[in-house]
Amino acid sequence: MKKSFFGRYSSALTINNGKSKNIRDAKWYDKSVPCRSACPADTDIPGYLEAIYNEDYNKAYKINLEDNVFPGILGRVCSRPCEDACRHGEDSNGESVSICFSKRSAEHFNITDKIKLKNYAGKTKKKILIIGSGVAGLTAARELMRCGHAVEVYEKHCAPGGMLNQGIPIFRLPRSIVEKEINQAIGDDIKIYYNKNIEKSSDIELLAKKYDAVVLALGTLKPNKINKEFTKSYDVEDGLSFLLRVNEYKDKYIGKNVIVIGGGYTSMDCARTALRLGAKSVRTFYRRTNDDLIILPGELDELINENGKMIFNAQPLSVIKKDNKLTGLELIKTELVKKKGVYHLKDIKNSKFKVKTDHIILAIGQTQHLLLSKNKRNNVFAAGDFATGATTLINAIAHAKNIAKHVDKFLMKRNLFDTDIKVTNINKISRNLRLNYIPIQKMSMTNLNQRTFSREVEKGYTKTNTKKEASRCYLCHYKFEINNDLCVLCDECLLVKPIKDCIVEVSDTQEHKDGDTTYNRIKPKKSIGIYHGKLLIDHKKCVRCGECEKVCPTNAITIQKVEKQNYVKV
Repeated sequence: MKKSFFGRYSSALTINNGKSKNIRDAKWYDKSVPCRSACPADTDIPGYLEAIYNEDYNKAYKINLEDNVFPGILGRVCSRPCEDACRHGEDSNGESVSICFSKRSAEHFNITDKIKLKNYAGKTKKKILIIGSGVAGLTAARELMRCGHAVEVYEKHCAPGGMLNQGIPIFRLPRSIVEKEINQAIGDDIKIYYNKNIEKSSDIELLAKKYDAVVLALGTLKPNKINKEFTKSYDVEDGLSFLLRVNEYKDKYIGKNVIVIGGGYTSMDCARTALRLGAKSVRTFYRRTNDDLIILPGELDELINENGKMIFNAQPLSVIKKDNKLTGLELIKTELVKKKGVYHLKDIKNSKFKVKTDHIILAIGQTQHLLLSKNKRNNVFAAGDFATGATTLINAIAHAKNIAKHVDKFLMKRNLFDTDIKVTNINKISRNLRLNYIPIQKMSMTNLNQRTFSREVEKGYTKTNTKKEASRCYLCHYKFEINNDLCVLCDECLLVKPIKDCIVEVSDTQEHKDGDTTYNRIKPKKSIGIYHGKLLIDHKKCVRCGECEKVCPTNAITIQKVEKQNYVKV
């Protein structure tokens, strides 16, 4: 840890201009741009939001296409870990930027039909097989093709996409978007073979001898079970099986009184689909509380708006039949009990109850359906959910990108990729204080009475909404910093600062190895230094409004653009 006192100007970064590989600078970036750090695919979020604000929609789309492969898809169904990390949602800053929706909006303006990304390397003589064409398989295929390898894909169904087609309902994800973005990802260089079902690990062993590498991107298709009583009941259906037959095979059968069990993405999709298929009532039971739901923001509200019901703290016990036909479900109420500092789910005594139903859909998770042989060959890799267990689209994409790098390194004995931090001095940025008070832009929704099985509910932003929402981004990849060697202690910056403690009076600072900077506040009559010691702009609270820089009479406040750049070694 390095200590800095008044009279010695010390930048938060190790360089003032140029490119750096210093770990401290990388750590500073990670702490300053939490949205990107939270994105599993390392998407340059402030970069594309700034491009949207500047109405450079092609640039915004290309940034997303490079980083997360499927911009239009993720702009609708991403789990949005970036928004939880967004600094605009902290304390009294307001609501997080709609990063997800903004990603989608770029597709509407000036986007060419097809964008050809540069390959990472020239053609090799290696041939790779990807098994599965969901987001993980297609991501791995695209990245390995860009590394110069010949790539083929096996798909068990008659079309690519995996859960994009078979699971996620059309009213959340139009199939025209899926088709467009899959075509964009695979181009003309990747061959997909359909109706190729791999059922045994011995099949993989044979394929591993034929190809230089095999990547398994089979997803998690084996549903979790409650007990044999549920499994053997004709009108009890697994959630993914239900969505598959409805979305892929166009089988629209639904019961009158439907019960969905589960508290995740699949349960919401099943319940809202059942309503659109004509179920008289749809009730979703979840054994835990609202806080434990793993769903998209606003999804529960829309389920309720569409006349679905959600019941918490209840889990199923047994099915009820009459003349071998499903007539009801017995459940029991639950509670979370804290024991030795850990919460445990517990059934409440004498709380059993029964509900009427003729169709139960179990959305209680799933696992890998194929176990690999213990003697797995070293040229066989696993990507996405098949490797990690069921997660999210963005996690599957990120994992597949990393696996592609591992495969290339395994085949070619090289490290193609590197990262640095680029620092550029600039005069001003496009943000101003007025932008700090723009409220979050609401998504335009299809009217309840117009919602159908195939009509998209979230209609997207207009061009005006798009720019307004993007303008809310703090652009945390800009760094405002005070050179205390030039500061004349006039307090002008303190008078205009819009956020409490974005500029602070400190006696000294501590620069840590992890790239962060902490400080000790001025203590009247006790701190070192004359008047108020020194001033510091806290990069984790600064909203990049530029007000302080505008009023500084000595140009003591500098502005730099700090970018994380992933690139291919030449």
